Amino acid sequence: MFKTITKFFLMLSLVSLMLGCGGGPPAPAVPKIDPAASATAAMADYDTNKDGFIDQAELKSAPSLKEAEKVIDSNADGKLSREEIEQRLNKYSAQGMAIMSFSCSVTMDGAKKAEIEVEMVPEKFMLGSIKMGKGKTDVNGMVRFKQEGQEFEGVAPGFYKIKLINDGSLSLPARFNENTVIGKEIALDRMGRGGDSFDIKASSK
Repeated sequence: MFKTITKFFLMLSLVSLMLGCGGGPPAPAVPKIDPAASATAAMADYDTNKDGFIDQAELKSAPSLKEAEKVIDSNADGKLSREEIEQRLNKYSAQGMAIMSFSCSVTMDGAKKAEIEVEMVPEKFMLGSIKMGKGKTDVNGMVRFKQEGQEFEGVAPGFYKIKLINDGSLSLPARFNENTVIGKEIALDRMGRGGDSFDIKASSK
């Protein structure tokens, strides 16, 4: 299953490259991530007690790392080290993906709602290597993301905080926008294991 999905995305990348060479929009470039620098920055952001690990209490403030905890925590000790985060980021360059498309559903107080703007904001520790993705829900509560300045649907592999934008028509607690507790890792090796789609369940209380 994973091999089939991998082949599909490699073919998609090739098609995108051909379109870029044929006068269409330029093919997206694979992000230039510095795994060592980003891992060090992640520790600076979230290892608040400076013990060399991001533990369970600290992960509550790191939504994307918490969401990806099981794939990052290679020794399954319940906390993340700088080395484990660096190892995880190193896999992105090996996978060679520029952008990835996936589905995302949003419900508000249990109901589907159109025209909710959703932002995928790169974690600060990604150090500017990836750009924000944006999208709006349709009548079925589904949202498709595009990155800033990108013609192709999808976002680059990486770690993101997810925010629902309060445009005045929504009543949203801070945990869904400025102090969001929603995060997501986008990565090729999570496709087919729930990483190709995710659900956001928001509430007005």
